[in-house]
Amino acid sequence: MQNGSAYQQGKGNSKNEQAREDISTIFNSVFQVEMATSQEAINEVFEVRYQVYCIDRSFENPSCFPDNREHDSYDPRSSHALIRHRKTGHSVATVRLVMAGNHPEQADFPMEAPCLHRMSRRAREAVAGARRDQIAEISRMAVSREFRRRLNEQNTVSGVSETACYKDAEKGKRAVPYISLGLFAAILQMSVRHNITHWMAVMEPAQLRLLKRFGVEFDHVGPVLEYHGLRRPAFTEAASLIDRIEKRRPDVWSLITDDGHYLPARPDIP
Repeated sequence: MQNGSAYQQGKGNSKNEQAREDISTIFNSVFQVEMATSQEAINEVFEVRYQVYCIDRSFENPSCFPDNREHDSYDPRSSHALIRHRKTGHSVATVRLVMAGNHPEQADFPMEAPCLHRMSRRAREAVAGARRDQIAEISRMAVSREFRRRLNEQNTVSGVSETACYKDAEKGKRAVPYISLGLFAAILQMSVRHNITHWMAVMEPAQLRLLKRFGVEFDHVGPVLEYHGLRRPAFTEAASLIDRIEKRRPDVWSLITDDGHYLPARPDIP
C-alpha cells in the first residue's frame, strides 16, 4: 500500500505515526466485524437495538416489542452486521443497510420522505441519478450501553464523539475506540455483497465530524434537523468516498477495506 499525505504530514511525530499505523491492529485485537446472517445473530442485532432505541433513548415504544427485540418493516430488505468484543463475545455495536428490495421503484428508504427534501438540489439530483437498486441507507447504527459507558458517551446513540477514548483493560493501553470505523468496515462488506454503489444516511453531527477527521467524508451533507435527535442527512457515491480515504488516510483505508479486500462497485454507466 502506498504511503499517502496522512503519513507525510505526520513525519517527525513518531507518536502520531505509531497511532495511525496501529489502527487496524488496535481494532482487530479488541473487536471483530461480523455479518449477521443467521437468525441467532440477527436476534442479537435486534436486542442491541432494543436496548439503545427503546430503553436508553426512548425513540421507539418498548411495549411494541414484547420479545425485547426492536425491528421494523425495513428489516426484511436489509442486511445486518455487528461488532463483537473478542474477549467476552458480546455484541457491542450494530448497523444495517436498508436496500430497495425486489421492487426498487416502489420501495422507499427510511430517511427519504422526512429528510431528502431538506437537502440541496444537487444532492437530490444525485440521488435521482443513481440506480435505485444500487442505493442503500445506512441505518440503525448503535453502540451498546456497556460500551457507551466505557467511552463516556452515554447520551449518544453511536457511542462515539471526537473526544471518546477506550480503556483496553486486557493490555493496559488507552486507545481510540474506532467503533465507528469498524461499523463502516461492516457497511462496506455488506455493500460489496449486494453490489451497492451509493449510500444515504442520517447521522449525529459529532459522528460526521469524527468520520471526516478520519477521511470519511460524504459528497452531500444536508442541514441539521430533528430526526430522532439532531441529525444531518448525507448522500455519497461509495467508490469515490473510498478513493478519497485511500489518498487522505491510507491507514483508515486499510482497516475499512481489509487491506483492499473489500472495494465497492463503480456505478453502472447508462
